[in-house]
Amino acid sequence: MFKQSIINTLAQIGGKGVMVVLALVTTAWLTRSLGAEVYGKLTLIGAIFLLLDAVADFGIKIIGVRELAAVDKEADKEKIFSQIVFLRWIITGIAFGIGLVLIWTLPTLATMKLAAILSLSMIWLTSTAGSLEILFQARMRLGNKVIMDVLFPLLFLMILGLVRDRVELVGVMIIYLVARTVSLGYGLVAAKIKNFKWSLDKTRIKQLIRESWPMGVYIIIFTAYDRAVDSLMISRLLGVKEVAWYGLAYKVYINLLQPAYFFVNSVFPLLSVKTGSKRILFNRSFLVLIAGVAIVIPTIYGLAPWIVSVLAGSGFEPAAGVLRTLVWAVLFSYLGHLFGFTLISRNGQKKMLPIGITILIFNILMNWWLIPKMGVTGAAWVTVMTEALGCGLMGFYLLKSVHKN
Repeated sequence: MFKQSIINTLAQIGGKGVMVVLALVTTAWLTRSLGAEVYGKLTLIGAIFLLLDAVADFGIKIIGVRELAAVDKEADKEKIFSQIVFLRWIITGIAFGIGLVLIWTLPTLATMKLAAILSLSMIWLTSTAGSLEILFQARMRLGNKVIMDVLFPLLFLMILGLVRDRVELVGVMIIYLVARTVSLGYGLVAAKIKNFKWSLDKTRIKQLIRESWPMGVYIIIFTAYDRAVDSLMISRLLGVKEVAWYGLAYKVYINLLQPAYFFVNSVFPLLSVKTGSKRILFNRSFLVLIAGVAIVIPTIYGLAPWIVSVLAGSGFEPAAGVLRTLVWAVLFSYLGHLFGFTLISRNGQKKMLPIGITILIFNILMNWWLIPKMGVTGAAWVTVMTEALGCGLMGFYLLKSVHKN
């Protein structure tokens, strides 16, 4: 089974490699077509609504994988999956309502309401994609997820190529919606769901909420400090153009984290089963992640100016310094993925909540202090310190859970 995890990881990394190439071309196109000012608005909208995506997920994706991995019969998996889908739809509706309120009340979004509404509509498609990912992951068939995920940016780029330089912010959002809808069509076909139960199981729904809410609140908090707080503060304290610089560097940084996420994502079902040598699996995973860190940090640090030049050209030069700072967070983020998922596999998701609250408070306070002093580089250093704190706290709680058993 560990071999299957490696295969799934390689499939995801291969798919992500294609997606990174597509993202590089798309980003280079958008930064040059939209300019720093409008690209900053695109980054800001994305940061705000990523937070609503976290609300819509509410920790159900991770807990859902754990629940599905615990049963053997495919029919039982699909019955549980049906309830997961219903619960995600309900919470997505709540998140959508919150988003509408934000669009009409936040001054930041006042000048781009139509683009914001179109971006918010993506939440339904993202929720559906997340539900399919749960099923693919529990079946250890992440190749289907990879194809679905690759189709999305590929279609986006193809449509963007057809309209060329005639696209503006609203047009970008429309293309996103069309591309995501078509890619989900493949995912629904590949899922081959035969026993979807079109009725609510209140007992199962209550169980899922009870198991998911601590992780859900943590994910919302994590997304707030990981993707929203810094962009909002940079916009308020420095300006939209600085959001574009930071957003470009952060986009590269987020892509650097994907191999670790894919790997731990593949290992997670094995960590969740009741039998097997989890300690050996954890140790092997730790060594794989450390090897990844040893390659990523020096490579990206050296190539940062070239990467920014290729992605955005003139006007984005400060992003190179931001990227060189952010890359140091890779170490803590890679290990944090393993510590966090392992803790959840041991039913330690409730420990994630106090961790998340502590990190959020730390992140906000440090951003308020360092951004006015150091600009976007200060925000990058806050990310490094935040990841270090989160990794340390998750490692501490994981060690305590091991000693208890």
